[in-house]
Amino acid sequence: MNPIRVSVVTPVLNGARFVRETVESVLAQTGDFELEYIIRDGGSTDGTLALLQPYAGRCQVVSARDGSPQNAINAGMQQASGTICAWLNADDLYEPGTLQAVVTALAAHPRRSWCYGRCGIIDEDGRAIRKAITAYKNLLGWAYSRNLLLTENYINQPATFWTRELWQEIGGIEGSQKACFDYELWLKMGARSRPVVIRRYLARFRRHASSISENWYQQQFREELAIAARYGRWPHVWLHYLTMRKITLVYGLLGRRAKRDGT
Repeated sequence: MNPIRVSVVTPVLNGARFVRETVESVLAQTGDFELEYIIRDGGSTDGTLALLQPYAGRCQVVSARDGSPQNAINAGMQQASGTICAWLNADDLYEPGTLQAVVTALAAHPRRSWCYGRCGIIDEDGRAIRKAITAYKNLLGWAYSRNLLLTENYINQPATFWTRELWQEIGGIEGSQKACFDYELWLKMGARSRPVVIRRYLARFRRHASSISENWYQQQFREELAIAARYGRWPHVWLHYLTMRKITLVYGLLGRRAKRDGT
């Protein structure tokens, strides 16, 4: 029997600072699977393509002006041929053994079509930060609950995987959001299949000065609230609104402290 194929898509635009570390974390994955790695470059001008050149024999690098990260992800997923798929942004990392853990978990639950695990938060230098937020999300995500998900997005995008069949059924990610690419995807997936919860760290999410999550978090939470209003009922929306205010306040305080401390 041929090993299962896992497809990972990385969208990148001018990601020279972190992309090499991201690529290495993907290509270092080993186990009873076949890796297909697709990198969609949106027309970088900072030397990203030169950095990717040494990996050309181990991954597919496509340079095209996709117009947005969502378009790049959708195009990469359309190109992918794996049974299990994911996208990993060009500043995030996989933990060692992640893909094998995913393959094993989904094989053990053949009726499930997606899974998620834990995800640490790191800074520009790879140091663990915001550990309290990580612990909080671990607690919320200990067991999947759609009702809870409608009040707060506790699923970490870099640590989430799905079958290509489920992705095709849903039709990819919505392109209208500017800062929230994943939340509606989780709700659509959850309407079709309960996820497998993997209670181990699968990825590390990087926050840095130019990241979307650092500069656009207020818009991200507003977009999530609008999505919750489309999929949930009024109690979900009110609770999500209160959660949004709480998280916005916490992120604002953390941002001011980081600036004060010079980190």
